[in-house]
Amino acid sequence: MDELYKIKAGGNMRKTIVLLTLFILFVFCINTIDVYASSFNNENNVVQLRAGGGGSSGGTGGSFSSGTHGHGSSGYYCNYNNQFLCSIHNIFSWIVFISISFIGVIVLYVKVLRSSFNSKKYMRMLSKKDIAWKYKDIERQVIQTFYVVQESWSNMNMEQAKQYMSKDLYESYKGKLEWMEIGNKRNVLKRIRLINLKPVSIHDDENDDKDLVWFYINGSMVDYIIDTMTNKSIDGNRFFSKPFIEFWKFTRKGDKWVLSQILQSNESDEINFQ
Repeated sequence: MDELYKIKAGGNMRKTIVLLTLFILFVFCINTIDVYASSFNNENNVVQLRAGGGGSSGGTGGSFSSGTHGHGSSGYYCNYNNQFLCSIHNIFSWIVFISISFIGVIVLYVKVLRSSFNSKKYMRMLSKKDIAWKYKDIERQVIQTFYVVQESWSNMNMEQAKQYMSKDLYESYKGKLEWMEIGNKRNVLKRIRLINLKPVSIHDDENDDKDLVWFYINGSMVDYIIDTMTNKSIDGNRFFSKPFIEFWKFTRKGDKWVLSQILQSNESDEINFQ
């Protein structure tokens, strides 16, 4: 009887683990598909929402251009005369899009998990000789940087985040905010949440200044743009939080780590995953 009980208990435990894994994967997929769908619907719009949003943010100055989401054409045009055929075409297009997105989500999820495991293992090894690679300390700095940068961007004053960013990225963001101020625009961010973060790529160089680590960032926030003259919303949504996935690159500065680049989820191919 004891052996039978142990077998049943073991089977129930395995079922529980499988169901829990599937649930976590489902939540991740829904979250990421929503991010992909947003990118798909607005791929032709040049909009800078949130710090780092709307495209990659690197070390170059660049320019800032603001617009509105989808106030013109929706980006889809059905040239069938029959409305029924248009509806079928719409449904089929979304089925294909969701299927491709789902596959992409699975691939990204597996890649992130594998790379995170390898990166943490490598960081533990490096930290034995160099305390700057201690994972918990780096994770704490990444979390702090995430909130300070987003709040500074929303407050239209990157000076608060200067010590958390590379010089080039700081100058780039400062310049973008100056253009927004000239255009009487402000990007308001509220209910800022960092849901998950994982290291996915590491480079340890003989020159410490060239050390770097890429982090997978999964967050959410209320994100919209207002006209500072009228205080009216001109883009985004004032009420609902929107999830997003990005990849943040941190480079070493002494024993600290500073943000030097941000890539969107669809730009992850530029990262050499661990």
